[in-house]
Amino acid sequence: MPVDPEYQPEPRVPVGSVPKIDFAAGMLQPERLQVLAAGGVATARLSMQLELSGMRLPDSKPVMPAVIVARPEYTLEALPVLPVVSERARQIYARGLARGMNPHAFSKIGDCMSVAPYFLAPFDVGLQRYNLGPYSKLQATIDFYDGSFGRKSLAVSTGFTITAAFSPMWSDASICGAEESPLGCEVRVHRPSIALLLLGTNDAYNGAFFGASMQRAIDFLVTRGILPVLATKADNLEGDDHINKIIIGLARDNQLPLWNFWRATRALPGYGLVSDSFHLTFAKNRFNDREALKTGWVVRNLTALQTIDAVRRGLDAP
Repeated sequence: MPVDPEYQPEPRVPVGSVPKIDFAAGMLQPERLQVLAAGGVATARLSMQLELSGMRLPDSKPVMPAVIVARPEYTLEALPVLPVVSERARQIYARGLARGMNPHAFSKIGDCMSVAPYFLAPFDVGLQRYNLGPYSKLQATIDFYDGSFGRKSLAVSTGFTITAAFSPMWSDASICGAEESPLGCEVRVHRPSIALLLLGTNDAYNGAFFGASMQRAIDFLVTRGILPVLATKADNLEGDDHINKIIIGLARDNQLPLWNFWRATRALPGYGLVSDSFHLTFAKNRFNDREALKTGWVVRNLTALQTIDAVRRGLDAP
């Protein structure tokens, strides 16, 4: 479900109340939320009452590559919806800015759940296409990344898989080089400082290769100074959530921001999915509408925007 409109990813700061959707009563109820963000490593527990608490762990050393740390709490159920920005993430971002990446640009790498005009695009169209309601502070992030929300990514397509991201067969021949991959083309053309890595649904039956291919994509982005933001998916086409488990493991091992979209959909009717069990239910992006906040697409766009906002603020934090 959506996270508190007052959310601030600052270290050890209580961040107010979380809108809790009570679907039986059709009401929004406040729950208390506190996020303790640590430099580099953080853990969190989420109770059945959606109360979030965390523990500050020792700061990670400013080195690359990431140091792998075992965390029993690093599960789909325990992880919060919104990410914590590690020290390593700040290093990647800073290196990208030094190499000329655009601090006001982010890229999307994804499948049909990331296509325009549905995913994030309304935020570039104008207020006639969205209403932030109690989340009005997110407008600053919309303004900061103006142009990236509605832009057609060269690395997003229906049916896209992580393997397709590296295949020139999926590239737009009118823009990309003959041997250029969609991922490489998108990075070259847009020069983002952040990349949302939003894949997994079409890889549900290819799990043996998914983890290694995702790590390849992460390495491709990181070596260019682009900060990958990983995301879990709402569906479970594979039956045992192993794709999501791979994703959260990669986020942990690489110390990258994770948007736990899976967690955001657990309280939605049908987990925010239509009868095919992977496409999202739809409504207009009215974040002041209780009924709209019961649909998969509205919660996807809201929590994606909150994630981008949390990453932006986390990167700016001292």
